[in-house]
Amino acid sequence: MKINTNSILILFGIVAFALMACFPVTLLAMPLLRPNQSSPDHVATVQAVITQTAYAATQNAPTQTPVPATATSVLNTPVPPTKTAVPTAVTYCDWATFIKDVTIPDGTQLSPGETFTKTWRLQNRGPCTWTPDYDVVFYSGAQMSGTTMQVPGYIAPGQSVDVAVTFTAPSSPGHYVGYWILRNSSGTLFGTGAWADEAFYVDIYVKDLPHGEVTGNICYPSEFNPPLTLYFELKGTNQVIQFSIPENSPTYKVLLPNGTYYAYAWAPNYNLEGAYVHPERIMKSFVVKGRQTTTGINICDWDAYSHARGE
Repeated sequence: MKINTNSILILFGIVAFALMACFPVTLLAMPLLRPNQSSPDHVATVQAVITQTAYAATQNAPTQTPVPATATSVLNTPVPPTKTAVPTAVTYCDWATFIKDVTIPDGTQLSPGETFTKTWRLQNRGPCTWTPDYDVVFYSGAQMSGTTMQVPGYIAPGQSVDVAVTFTAPSSPGHYVGYWILRNSSGTLFGTGAWADEAFYVDIYVKDLPHGEVTGNICYPSEFNPPLTLYFELKGTNQVIQFSIPENSPTYKVLLPNGTYYAYAWAPNYNLEGAYVHPERIMKSFVVKGRQTTTGINICDWDAYSHARGE
């Protein structure tokens, strides 16, 4: 069969017509074939319902207080060290209690070189009796020429006693404190306080005050007094102050620095020494204080030999 041009045109027209017939159907079917964007997602809808239900349940449920977790670890609390308590029931055989200062209160002002006696009142606090073999001894600080003294007599437990030591104030101004303690017959030291080991003390101030005046008589053993040299020796030192006393002068008046002195005189042409003495003819010391007059320092005991110093 011979295909001519007309046949081809007719065939092409049929195909074109068929395509045109199908095109509207495709246009109408396309919206149906695409997924509908405005329709609700069923999964999302179900999830929203569940969420809203859970929220409502939490709003209406009663509030519960959370219970804290119980700690399972064990805490190791450090135990503080035990302090050694001061014994309250301990009693020392030899034990003292300080009662008071009988003489020379703390802070007493004295002159350089002045001799004084400090007295303490103590009580026997222990169960052992103190005997004359017990002593008051120097412990520390300024000794000020103080020496060991015996306890006077037997002091039973609970009894009090006055113990005294004689001192000489230092020659230089200042503050001086000396500590003293008791010693038993075995040589063991004891004192006051909770442990029976505290010392009692003497506390003084030495001040260089102005000079004091000294007056007295010269009782020379003859019808007249020869020219004399009058000496004042500062006790405990080698310091001596001297004055010339003219002939026929039965009295004298001099100024001396503060201190404790011995007084004596020398008659050069007669080799005799006179002195201010105790009844037993030993030199007696006396104190000179600033702005004060010391009277009655009489030079009346005469001898060819030098007098011994007392105290």
